[in-house]
Amino acid sequence: MDVNATPMAPNDHDHLEEFTRFVRAANSSEAADQTASKKTLREWLDLAEAYRITQALKECRGNRSAAARNLGIGRRTLYAKMDKLGISATWRVGG
Repeated sequence: MDVNATPMAPNDHDHLEEFTRFVRAANSSEAADQTASKKTLREWLDLAEAYRITQALKECRGNRSAAARNLGIGRRTLYAKMDKLGISATWRVGG
């Protein structure tokens, strides 16, 4: 599979840069013995999911019902994911 086969839209590049900053910030708040290369697939997926949820919350100005609709999930599912991932209403990943 060629990962470069699909060109990125200009806005995708902005999201990629923002996601990179998000990952770096999350990694800097972790314990020193847990490096990015030691993350499991589940941990990477949780990080990506946390990023997308926080972006949806920002886009919807904190309106969780609208964010859930934007993400294509139910409101209760969003609340459960926010709780699991430590996301508060301030749109930041808790620790």
